[in-house]
Amino acid sequence: MKSSQRLNHPSDKLVAEIAWLYYIKGLTQGDVAKQKSLSRPTVISYLKLARDRGIVNIKLAPEHLRLNDLTDSLKERFTLENVHVVPDIEGSARDQTIAVGEVAAHLLPDFLEPGDQLGVSWGETISHVADTTPHWPIKDLTVRQLIGSMANPLMITAESCTTEIARRMSAFCVNMNAPAVCSNIELANALREEPIINEQLASLKQCNKAIFSLSPCVPDTHVVHFKVATKPEIRTYQKQGAVCILVGRFLDAEGNIVSGELDDRLFSVKLSDLKKMTGFLVVSGRHKSQATLAALRGGYVQHLVLNTSLAEDILKSS
Repeated sequence: MKSSQRLNHPSDKLVAEIAWLYYIKGLTQGDVAKQKSLSRPTVISYLKLARDRGIVNIKLAPEHLRLNDLTDSLKERFTLENVHVVPDIEGSARDQTIAVGEVAAHLLPDFLEPGDQLGVSWGETISHVADTTPHWPIKDLTVRQLIGSMANPLMITAESCTTEIARRMSAFCVNMNAPAVCSNIELANALREEPIINEQLASLKQCNKAIFSLSPCVPDTHVVHFKVATKPEIRTYQKQGAVCILVGRFLDAEGNIVSGELDDRLFSVKLSDLKKMTGFLVVSGRHKSQATLAALRGGYVQHLVLNTSLAEDILKSS
């Protein structure tokens, strides 16, 4: 092979050797370059290739992600198994969402065990988790979609989040062949009688773990943007005391289920079943403090990743 071909299209074997010397043997990039007769920029490029090709999978050590006081207080207050508080960052709300999502993504392999069945929700936060989950195969893992398909295929969907997490973890993926919501109850009931859809809804009970985010129950919620609910429907739930939307369903400030007409047209995991799963909540933004408190009080969360200011607000309000 010509030298230029070797540099531009290195084999997995060569890339793995570079990664071994740098990550395992502890050589500096300069030492690796000298030993393999390469330039230092080429070594840097090969280390990036090692990650891109899945030869190297990097997980962040959980102990470096914790802000101890907030973490311990949240764990004790809500009897949680694990809490990771991500420092607030300068920038937009989206930047903070991305930062929280990336931390959750690197913690996801530690959340899972061989043979688990993971339910996956949807939305911007979960999409960032899916897009940054390490390529980390989990043996006999099944990933299931917790809510049906959205109206706009160009936007973030439940199926895309589910599929990407399954792909990155070499898991068996089960998408839901139904819309998130039907226009009328008669149609929804008819679809539930279809054997495939009936089986998929019933199989959600097999999930022992779930990863999700949430939304405040307000008219400009993403649930309205994705056409799962209308603004008048949201206001109706608000009048009944709803403050939190979780997988398309509603909770009041104490974490109690708020039921309404929309629930009968919705294709989503029932909250009674979600509560039986080990819940991994990923959330950011101070405007979500009341909704997050509702999910915590309702007992839906055992693992939590959130940003500092949101953590502080929750502790002040609880």
